[in-house]
Amino acid sequence: IWAYLHHLCAGVRHLYMDAAHAVSKEFGKSSAIATLAVSLLLTVVFGAKLFGAW
Repeated sequence: IWAYLHHLCAGVRHLYMDAAHAVSKEFGKSSAIATLAVSLLLTVVFGAKLFGAW
């Protein structure tokens, strides 16, 4: 689950960076951390839903 969600989030990140011309080391580092955090959060949410937490 995590690999798929991380790949999806990273794809959205790269599309945004390409569209907004947001290419800098600072933005790259902060968006990479955000991508990791969002993908982990989505993994927990979807995993909990998949295994019947609610």
